This record gives sequence, structure tokens and C-alpha cells, in this order.
Amino acid sequence: MPWIDHCLSIRGGALSGAASSLRCHPVQRAVAEGKYRTPFLQGFISLSKFKQMCRVVSLSGICCYVPGVLAAALSEHFYEEAPEAVLAYWTDEKLRAVNDKGDVPIKPPVADPLDSDGDAWERIGASPPGLGRLFFVRPNGQDASCTATVVEAASSDVIVTAMHCLHTRSEQGDDAWSDRLLFLPAFRDGAGPQGRYTIRRLVAPEGALESEQDGAFLQARASSEGAKVGDVAGQQAIRFDAPLTAGPRITFGYPVWANAYGILPPPPPYDLGNPEYSGQRLAYCATQRPVINGCKAFGSDIDREWGMPCVQGPGSSGGPAMIDFDFDTGLGTVVGTNNMGVVVDERANLCANPLDEAGREAFEYINRTSPRG
Repeated sequence: MPWIDHCLSIRGGALSGAASSLRCHPVQRAVAEGKYRTPFLQGFISLSKFKQMCRVVSLSGICCYVPGVLAAALSEHFYEEAPEAVLAYWTDEKLRAVNDKGDVPIKPPVADPLDSDGDAWERIGASPPGLGRLFFVRPNGQDASCTATVVEAASSDVIVTAMHCLHTRSEQGDDAWSDRLLFLPAFRDGAGPQGRYTIRRLVAPEGALESEQDGAFLQARASSEGAKVGDVAGQQAIRFDAPLTAGPRITFGYPVWANAYGILPPPPPYDLGNPEYSGQRLAYCATQRPVINGCKAFGSDIDREWGMPCVQGPGSSGGPAMIDFDFDTGLGTVVGTNNMGVVVDERANLCANPLDEAGREAFEYINRTSPRG
């Protein structure tokens, strides 16, 4: 929206320095100081009125615009850790140890690459550009990982993953965020040959905070060598309007264990899943036709997610669900992110949250407002 370009961006919500001397509207100042997180959602002022107010006063050079506030449907979170501290935390030993159960041989690949319920991405085709493993520390202090993908953006630094990897909300409404995020594209056996990228910020649909939606976009900082992740690792196309039943469908992940051996109920010890996964190698699932049955967002009774037979479990969350995939180039179009496992006809299925219009708004916002450097 053109009017945004006239507004002053203030990080972190607090007014300081030159910004504090600006003659902001009282509601705008309250928002900037963190007193009202999203006032139009709380009945203080309508979104349309807020936009109109900002547009008018910004032309006079006195508008205070706070990222994540003007777009009512979006949530924004900044990661304040120093990149050097994040890189120092994730030693090679830690990268190899996150939920790793050892180097156990993975089953042979299936004959038909579009009929896989969780094979290793070995000798199948080109390594998919932009795919990697996302490491982070949960609010409880546990080292963990999910999967993420660099997607086509003008800024060459936008990554899509799953919100539930990075955020939790208590019954009391308190938000808790994972921290020390580090993305390693083309991760394999503890190494990231395409560099290590810390994360600057997250943007997601507001519904992601309530688990109604699960896609989230991250903005990566440049590597210590000054390279942008998209320029080094490549980027996948992205789409926000794919039909729920569009196929063939392929999905990728770095699972640390399997979803109950693929057949439920599983034999004990089912809490460990299938030991063939260690998170150290990329795995994939593929089908000619996804199903919707049984795939519901957390806390929802509506079937709004895709699913396919797939034994990938924890660690694969956030991985891309893709259509139009080319096995020769490794390129496709991301239309969703891995979300959760369910049981369909006594078989494990992996569900993917679709990227919809709310996801498009989040993507366009993080791309448009991308800080440089």
C-alpha cells in the first residue's frame, strides 16, 4: 500500500530519539509505546479509520507507523539476539545432537517416486533448492528443529515454515517464543554447506497465534560472509490459491522420528517412533492425489488441510508441501507447510496447512518491509 511508504517504522514498539519528538496522534503514540497491541481489534479504533488517519498525517511527516500494527491480520516478532551469539551457541556438536538417534540405515526407495510415504531423498532427483533444517531453542530451553524453505522474494531472504515450531500460547493468553533461530539450507549429517543464517524477524497471520493457521514467514540475516540465503541456496516458487485437492503432491522434511511406524496403533515403544529417522537427512513423501479427510487445524472441527500417507513425524513440521515439482531440477511451487500427523484408515498421514490469502498478506508484508543489511 503506497501510504505505508510515508510512515515512520519504529521497531520494538517504543518511541525513542527523534521518533519521540514527533507529534503523533494519541492512539498512534499509545500503539507505538506498546499500550495497545492492535487497538482496532480491541474496539478502540477501526482499521480503516487507523489507515486513513495514518495516510493523512503521514503526508505532513508526523505519522508513527509500527510494524505489525497497521495490518490487523498480521503478527510480527523480532529476534533480538546478537547473530554472533546465535552462531556461537549452535556448535557442530549441537547440530549433530538435536534429537539424533544415530545413523541407522533408511529403507530402500520406492520404485515410483510419486508413491512414497517417507523415503530418504537419496538418488531420487536433484537436491531441492532452498530446503533446509531450522534449529531453535524452545521456551522451555530444549534444543529442537523443524524444516523450512527459502521462497521467491525480491529481498532473497524470506523463509517459510510452521508457526507452531516457534510460538506457543498458554490458556491464559501468554505468548512464548522460541529463540536462537538458525537456518542451514541443504543440511546433511550435521553440516550446512550453503552457510548458516540467523533470523531477524517473523511475520505470520494473526490466526497462527491461535493455531487456526500455521504458516509463518521468517526473514534471514545475511551470512557472516555477507551472502543472502536466497542467492546461495536458491528459492522455490510460492502460491496462495492452490485447490485443496491439487496434485500430484510432494512434501519434504527433516524428521527426527516417525509418526508411529506408519501403522496405528503402533507397537511399543511407540513414543520413539521409527528409528530410521535422525533429522540428519532429508526425507520426502509423495502422492498423486492428496486427501482432506481427518486433517484439521489444531482446535478446529473443519477439514481445511491436505493430507497424504506419510510417516514423517516431529522435525518435518514446517517443511514444504509442493505441486508442479520437477524431479530433475528439484524445483516446484510451495502451497502449504507440514503441520501435524493424523490417522486415516489406520494409516499415518501427514497434514499440511494451506497457504491462503492471509498467508499472502504476511508474505507480501515481510517482503515489502524487509530491512536491508
